[in-house]
Amino acid sequence: MRTDDLHRTHPLRRLLPELQRLSGVRRLDVEPLSRDEVDAQATALRGAGLDPADLDLLWERSGGNPLFVESLLNGHDPAGAALPDGPRDLLLASIESLPEPTRRVLGLVATAGSRVAHTLLAAVARRAGTTEEELEEALRPAIDAKVLRTTEDGYVFRHALLAEAVHADLLPGERVRAHRRYAEALRRGVPRVSERERAVQLAHHAHAAHDQPLALETAWSAADQVAAVDAYPEQLALLERVLELWEQVPDAGERTGLQRVDVLVRAAQVCLVAGSVRRAIDYADDGLTELGVGGLYGKSAEEDPPAEAERIGLLRHARALALKEMGLDGALEELTDASILLPDGNPESAAILAAISATLMVRGHHQHAEFGARRTLPIARELGDRRSEADALITLGSLLEDKESGSGLNVLGNGIRIAREAGGIQAEIRGLTNLGGVLKNHGRLEASAEVALEGLRRCRELGLTRTKGGVFTYGLAVTRFNQGRFDEAEDLLDGIDDTSITRARALVLRMHLDLYRWRPDAVRAATDHFRRLLPEPDSSPLEHLPVHMVLQQIALHEGRLEDAGRISLTMLTKALGERGVLSNTQGLYRSILPWHAAVAALLRDEPEEEPKRLALRIEEALDTLPPDVIHSDAPAADLAARAWRSHDAVASLRLFERALSELAPTGLVVSTAECHLGAVRAALRAEDRAAAIRHLDALHTLAVEHGMVLFEREALRLRARHALPGPGERPATGAAPEPAALTGGPTPARATTPMGLTRRELEVLVEVAKGSSNREIGRALFISAKTVSVHVTNLMTKLGVRNRTAAATKGRELGLV
Repeated sequence: MRTDDLHRTHPLRRLLPELQRLSGVRRLDVEPLSRDEVDAQATALRGAGLDPADLDLLWERSGGNPLFVESLLNGHDPAGAALPDGPRDLLLASIESLPEPTRRVLGLVATAGSRVAHTLLAAVARRAGTTEEELEEALRPAIDAKVLRTTEDGYVFRHALLAEAVHADLLPGERVRAHRRYAEALRRGVPRVSERERAVQLAHHAHAAHDQPLALETAWSAADQVAAVDAYPEQLALLERVLELWEQVPDAGERTGLQRVDVLVRAAQVCLVAGSVRRAIDYADDGLTELGVGGLYGKSAEEDPPAEAERIGLLRHARALALKEMGLDGALEELTDASILLPDGNPESAAILAAISATLMVRGHHQHAEFGARRTLPIARELGDRRSEADALITLGSLLEDKESGSGLNVLGNGIRIAREAGGIQAEIRGLTNLGGVLKNHGRLEASAEVALEGLRRCRELGLTRTKGGVFTYGLAVTRFNQGRFDEAEDLLDGIDDTSITRARALVLRMHLDLYRWRPDAVRAATDHFRRLLPEPDSSPLEHLPVHMVLQQIALHEGRLEDAGRISLTMLTKALGERGVLSNTQGLYRSILPWHAAVAALLRDEPEEEPKRLALRIEEALDTLPPDVIHSDAPAADLAARAWRSHDAVASLRLFERALSELAPTGLVVSTAECHLGAVRAALRAEDRAAAIRHLDALHTLAVEHGMVLFEREALRLRARHALPGPGERPATGAAPEPAALTGGPTPARATTPMGLTRRELEVLVEVAKGSSNREIGRALFISAKTVSVHVTNLMTKLGVRNRTAAATKGRELGLV
């Protein structure tokens, strides 16, 4: 029996003190589970953690009782599902022995929820014919039995599920009458109940009492009240109730003083903050349809705007922000239309200008975005629009930081501060997101992680964890990925259930994880899923850029070097406009320039002419990039790109080693591994065997430590191909360096691997590991099947294996396929 089941007159209360006096008896109080303990129980039972918001609700509803936690977890919605019959009956058993008046009063208390103020309960009881003295007399047994606890100003059920069980046990008529009495009491006014609480409760009880006209009026009033405290999910729920009731109340417009389109405008705007961006588009479209609007207005300034220009402009504005959030095209067109439609001096004009600047920045038009942000600031200040001022400062700070490291951090921080002071939730979240990205680009990974954690804390404070928290969880996952903490990154990604754009970006990060863990099939599956979420023709090219880069790397490491080159060339061609201006953000291009340069370098070393021509075209495209993209404030990426592009092997090696020096204090594990791989190739070309071994050992250590199977395979392949000793092995006496390319190129015939294989035997082993027959190997290598058979026999002897299957297994272990 639980301690809180022992009411004051329970027989055990007299026995327990006597038992405690016995020397062999020890008292152990079993407290309810904490939030973390409920999280651990839920994770153990489900095999995965709950969303933080769901966890909060589960902990609150269950009261930390492990039995109830388990019962709720059995349903499809552990946070919101109805309590199963078994636990519900168990809870109701605790009140069956209470007097009838007490049970009736408990029904009234439960109608208010899990807690109620005494003044409100007394007012409701009076409407049911119960005096305050009779109410207190009825409450006493429930308090003695610990069904209820007293608070400073009222009463609360022992835990939320007990209130749910009592309310569900009421007959339908009893429930409606109870809600009606609450609504009547609240309409008259209740001492010591705030106006906001009164409005919200009145809206709830009017709706539950099926008083539709009153429910409509009070829902609209309550939506205004909760807006003052940034309770966006609650505000959206109330606005959606207004829309639900609008057609059911014939005089809805007269009662509210509104048109239905005004509610749609507000709903679309609130959806943006609450994170329901798809619904924002739906409400905006509904409003435009109601106003009879088809395509964009897009007329010249001389023509008169349509009659409902202001409402249309507001709907266009909301729709544009939703498109931008989802990474879809069309936001700039919608914002331009809104700016044309709204009259000069309109309170929304600064917000639209700020949104245009932010969208231009995302689309890579940095010069226009900076001009727009600077233009927005005086307009916003003149209008007293602090939220738009913050939004413009965040855009400006991000742009200045992209141009010169450290120049925009103060501006960005100031924008975040103003947004928080002014209640600009969208701007604040955008600012924190941008700040985390800037710090990550500067190699300040732990500082970036701290910003992500601050963003998650703010989302919890605002009740937006489910809808807005994903962007910060994603940002933290990117940081952990860059640090080589792949398992942590994957766990974080598992918790993201956010807007389509955040889910799509999480999929891209999964592609990177699967790339470095070398799971090509998983990468392709994630790519298909990504393209369903963000169809390429309708989305920003920026969102698809990392996907193409992962596919390029898959092609490269699968040995499809020309495919990798064609992907690079296509991306660079699309990225360059008619005058050589990038159509995507420059910062991202800087970070991937080494990948393009690496593919060009590897193609350049191929013996055939076609790969060399493809390499030349890629290098010509790279030469066309603007100087501020090629030479950046990210020195490691800049040095690595220059190293890959250098035709001087010794100079290339030195550049890679300078890049590694820049990376050393940052903790960027993945970038460090990539530079070590480039350094190995440069060292081999420079015939610096000692440097090749040093960088190869460092690469292998990083790969094994962080589970980067891709780099582990490359390290094994390089050792086998170039007769390089493994860690701790003595180099072969007199072994000559081999200037072969990383993934291809000729190997001298007399060179041997650590297993003593000749070049031809190694080529045959590669084909055996692929599962090819002797005839197929002969066709691939232009030798006879009989010669293949001789090579297979020889290589099995040198490998110390007895059959072809074991030889194939050994080849795969070496990463030859």
